[in-house]
Amino acid sequence: MHKLFYLFTITIIFFSCKKDTTNAAGNVEIYMLKTFKTIMGKCQVDASTVVLQNTPIVTNRDIIEYSPTVYTFKLSDNAIEKIKILKDFTAFALTVDKRVIYYGFFKPGYSNSSCAHSITMDIDWMANDKILMNVGYPAPIQGITIDDERNNPTLMATLQAQGKLK
Repeated sequence: MHKLFYLFTITIIFFSCKKDTTNAAGNVEIYMLKTFKTIMGKCQVDASTVVLQNTPIVTNRDIIEYSPTVYTFKLSDNAIEKIKILKDFTAFALTVDKRVIYYGFFKPGYSNSSCAHSITMDIDWMANDKILMNVGYPAPIQGITIDDERNNPTLMATLQAQGKLK
């Protein structure tokens, strides 16, 4: 009788306890910047001057997948439409749980100004539902090094836990 009671109690406890998995892995989001300054002579955000917007332009739910080999985020249609209307040289921050992983600038393919010192974001016009995170614009420049955090360990672990790595 006691064994049956214990088995019954353990079964009830096991099935009644549910872990809240909402955002258990964290939130990857992209924020526009309310205010910022650039580092003199560089196309680079001065992190000490940044104030993020209150809400992200790309939410965790908007991120469908990330390819760490080509540094491409596949986004929801809603997020892509928001990105498409950004102006050249719009600054952004990619965050995990509102902790900045890296800063960058939106640099559309038609831009005629360079940005050698930052990660840059552009629409992948071939896929139409992806954004590319590049090192520099229009391309990396030999002799200029960038703190490349596109595959930051915290970012990768969060996306892996969410099943969003391609």
